[in-house]
Amino acid sequence: MGAWQILSGFGVRMLARVLLLTFVARMYGLSDFGRLGETVALLELLAAFATFGLSKVLLGKLGEEGTLKSPGEHIAEAIILVVALSGVITTILWAAWPYVVTDSLAQSQFLILGIPLIALSEVATTATRHFRTVFWDTLVKALVKPWSFLLLGVAAFYWVRGISMPSGHIVTSEQALLAAYVCSLLLTAIASFFAMAKAYSREQHSLRARPSISGVFALARTSLPIALNDTGVFAFRRIDILLLAMVAGPKATGIYYLAQQIGTIVEKVRYLFEPMLAPIVAQSRSLDTIGTHLSRLVLFIFSVQLAIICLFIIFGGSIMDWFGLGFAAGTLVVTIILAGELMDGSFGLCELPMVYRNPIWPPRMVLAALMLEIFLVWFLAGKYGALGAAIGFAMSMTALAIMRVWMVHRLYQFKVIGPRHLMAVAAAIATCLIASTFMPVLANLGLTQ
Repeated sequence: MGAWQILSGFGVRMLARVLLLTFVARMYGLSDFGRLGETVALLELLAAFATFGLSKVLLGKLGEEGTLKSPGEHIAEAIILVVALSGVITTILWAAWPYVVTDSLAQSQFLILGIPLIALSEVATTATRHFRTVFWDTLVKALVKPWSFLLLGVAAFYWVRGISMPSGHIVTSEQALLAAYVCSLLLTAIASFFAMAKAYSREQHSLRARPSISGVFALARTSLPIALNDTGVFAFRRIDILLLAMVAGPKATGIYYLAQQIGTIVEKVRYLFEPMLAPIVAQSRSLDTIGTHLSRLVLFIFSVQLAIICLFIIFGGSIMDWFGLGFAAGTLVVTIILAGELMDGSFGLCELPMVYRNPIWPPRMVLAALMLEIFLVWFLAGKYGALGAAIGFAMSMTALAIMRVWMVHRLYQFKVIGPRHLMAVAAAIATCLIASTFMPVLANLGLTQ
């Protein structure tokens, strides 16, 4: 039942993302699309830090046996921590806003509200996974979040854009799109807390609590290594955009951002299935049980992601043309980004056992790979533009995957790579070569004329 919920949720979410990208790219235009990308990157990166690793740590706390604290107290302390961190970040950014944004965003300080909304939504949906069900998490992240943004984006384009405010200011298309984004975050937060309340009422658990300040500080100390790791992982998909914008200009950045958004379809496969594994890793004391589930899920995710990449290689040219003039040049860029996402998505689950048992290692590996990415993207993007940035991203993700696989084998003797992975790769290559005999696969990738 859980797997069916995840697969159906992924399909709904992927459809919404494709429609959203198409709508924004074609109707709002490349400039507004790029501005949305910059804004989302900033808000989500800060929200990732404000969440402070609680998407993993809170599950472990809720699954502890023999603790005197109720689930409600753990959740309340997590919410207090997130509110405090979000408040500090929001206050600083609010004061610095006129100095760090472009003129077009100077009157859009409402965007900062997205930081606590994202962080609180993550805590609430994490709490629902305590009962080893992904229904509520999938409902919020696969239905409410993407589809509300899509519908609000359409409404904003037709009915908000161009409105004259009492001050005389005319709402631009950029502001209308960004307002739709923040409103979708608000709806997502409301749905997340509703889902949490329903999940706990079904299990007859009370959320009443008396949180303590000492408990909040203890939670912060426990979560710090995970917070650094999660923020670093998220920075992988943001630092490359910023570096590319600095060295290659807006056109390359626009193509690359669209390519990266398509790449998130592959990336999200891991995060859709991770909720199935996280409670097992957090609460099971048997390494054999954890290793068996880990290896099976790694192979499954690897196969699903590889199938998506194979489909894009075959039909990528038509897909990129669909987004509008000039985007077809990004087909090879998307393919390379997808290869990087394959490395991170499939083998990223290897960090879960370390998160709960050796939390010092994940942030070290992420930091090393992030430094590598900064160097590679800065060097390659200056010479090859968006293609260079994609190569730098894929190489750093591959390096991180190698470190994760090696470390999880060294610490726990888990073997997550085997002949079946090679068979899946061989099947994907054969499929693409067969398709190239009657479709312009290689030409779409720019490998032939």
